[in-house]
Amino acid sequence: MDEVALLRKETMGRIWKRTIGAIGGLGLGAAAIVYAQAQTQPSDNLTPEVAREKIVESNRLWGKARVNYDRAFMEAALPPEFYVQIGDRRISREDFIDQCSTRSPDVKLTRFDVEVLTVQRNREGGWVAVIAEKLEIERKNSDGKPAKVYSLWVTRDSYRVSGGKWLCTSSEASGFESWQDKKPPFPNW
Repeated sequence: MDEVALLRKETMGRIWKRTIGAIGGLGLGAAAIVYAQAQTQPSDNLTPEVAREKIVESNRLWGKARVNYDRAFMEAALPPEFYVQIGDRRISREDFIDQCSTRSPDVKLTRFDVEVLTVQRNREGGWVAVIAEKLEIERKNSDGKPAKVYSLWVTRDSYRVSGGKWLCTSSEASGFESWQDKKPPFPNW
């Protein structure tokens, strides 16, 4: 083992011991996460700030495609392994693209804005982001009257970089809530 690797190992051992001592037995899970993240040696040299910029831009383009029902963009943007998880229901890439790109005569998506809340590197060298999605939908009620639906989703999305392109490999819904004909109690709505 070369001197740099030995020094890194000794330093990580000291950090690990200090972390355990500082947070006690109840925080072992958090300490393990901190330690695992410190051990991750990124091969791409991307910083969380750069990853955030790329994920924000990726989501800006995705939002535009969603509002325009742009199937060609969606197919190009999502890799074959992509899936969506909502509770115990897993939606395949193909079914998700079908749902997002098919226009309904009585329903129109008019807003799909995304705010990237957190960004972290995962163990595989990719990135995980917690996302807040704001959707607005215009539709007709059963009586034919227009209605506006507002929907807030919080998702945990995984990304990887392939050939310089940022790809979302999965999206897991953490929670969502909808309001009809009443704006949600959140800023920028």
